Amino acid sequence: MLKMTFALPVVALLVLAASAGAKSDRLTALAFASDRSGDLDVFVLPPHSTRARRLTTSPRDEFSPAWSPDGRRIAYRVNPPRADTGDIWAMRADGRRKVNLTRTPKVAEWSPTWSPNGRLIAYYSSASGRGDVWVMRPDGRGRRNLTRNGALNEYPTWAPDGRRLAFNSHRDGQFEVYVARADGSRQVNLTRGVATDQWPAWSPDGRLIAFMSDRDGSHDVFVMRPDGSRAANLTRTPELEESHPAWLPDGRLTFTRHGETGPISVWAVRADGSDAVDLRLPAEPVFVYDWKGRP
Repeated sequence: MLKMTFALPVVALLVLAASAGAKSDRLTALAFASDRSGDLDVFVLPPHSTRARRLTTSPRDEFSPAWSPDGRRIAYRVNPPRADTGDIWAMRADGRRKVNLTRTPKVAEWSPTWSPNGRLIAYYSSASGRGDVWVMRPDGRGRRNLTRNGALNEYPTWAPDGRRLAFNSHRDGQFEVYVARADGSRQVNLTRGVATDQWPAWSPDGRLIAFMSDRDGSHDVFVMRPDGSRAANLTRTPELEESHPAWLPDGRLTFTRHGETGPISVWAVRADGSDAVDLRLPAEPVFVYDWKGRP
């Protein structure tokens, strides 16, 4: 299969190694989607490299990549042309051996994420009607609906110990961040507000959940404890929009940023919001992106 590459500014590689005490061996591979080739495709930027490699080449939109814990596979979303449905696929990290895990052409499925032990993939599916968080084994078998509340539930993220999941839910009239046990029991609203709270991301040490909220008037990135307490706005940029937080393995938080016009950029900050820096990625990431590496 043809693999296209394009260059990444060297400054981004320097930034990735610039956290306190970080060394060059802590650089991490990035999986992301870009539409620079016409439709959405999955790309990977390897560590210690200045060139991203295109892993998918079909005319379908392929995006929302997620690394397996061992870094050997990538799960991702595939949408047919001009369709709102989609399947969860998986491939090797080099783009080979692509497999359709769900095979549900009339159902919308997205946002796959691997459990820390690699034994399950959590994802969104509309198979039951409104939309729920499901889990399945990495071969697509053993599918189970975890939420079952008649509302839209999506974008799951695992706690590092694999015992809990956080996710979006619209059951309260707007999106809130919920947490549940890994079997779907004990679902609890962590945000409990009148604002939109979405896209949770559990920190590598398990101490924080990052999320996007518009509670301060614009879309900003917040962090809170896993019980919902001590929510703090890390970005505070009323003229800009920030969303899609994702943690680096070294504990820094990344997120997308854009204005009313202009490109989308990815920034990194420490967990307290300090030392914000533009990573200057090679193309605008679309929807979910993922850094390789787990605690």
